[in-house]
Amino acid sequence: MWLINFTQDDKNKKMTKRDFFRVIIKLFALYSVILTLFSLMPTYFSYAYISFDSVTLFLALGVVVCILILLIAILYGTDKIIDILKLDKGFDDDHIVIGNFNESNILKLAIILISGFLILDNIPILINQAYLAFKNQVSVNGLNNNYQIHQLDYFQLTISIVCILLGYLMITNYSTVSKWLLNADKKSFK
Repeated sequence: MWLINFTQDDKNKKMTKRDFFRVIIKLFALYSVILTLFSLMPTYFSYAYISFDSVTLFLALGVVVCILILLIAILYGTDKIIDILKLDKGFDDDHIVIGNFNESNILKLAIILISGFLILDNIPILINQAYLAFKNQVSVNGLNNNYQIHQLDYFQLTISIVCILLGYLMITNYSTVSKWLLNADKKSFK
């Protein structure tokens, strides 16, 4: 299986937090590949087809190549991502036992998953709006010279930047956020 390589000796061992986060990061990469194939690539290649100039085609290919490089880096650099974001720190023990999942650990896991999806869902929007802003700045006639289907939306651009930053802050401080949410929940029931 490509997510985690277990040997015969490892079958009796419990899954560690690090193994779990490897699986989650690789699932995010798979989700990103699907998102790229069915959302981002058709969008950029439709830009290239409609405007049919070499700069737009070059930018579309450049974005796809950058995304593929990023996905390969995610797939082969999962341990470095775990170390940089310190995802396996802040838990009581190193092994995952389903019976030992308390509300704090479930909340930490939920925060990591939600913030990961928040980042992944807003990266294509950010790239799209940044491309439209770039095209608007370099185009002689503005953005509406060939088509009016896609318009630059600074509000959408700002929201996607805020969501990515919020997701990053949540994923890097998931332990603090979970403690804050648990304390707020306990205070509301008093």
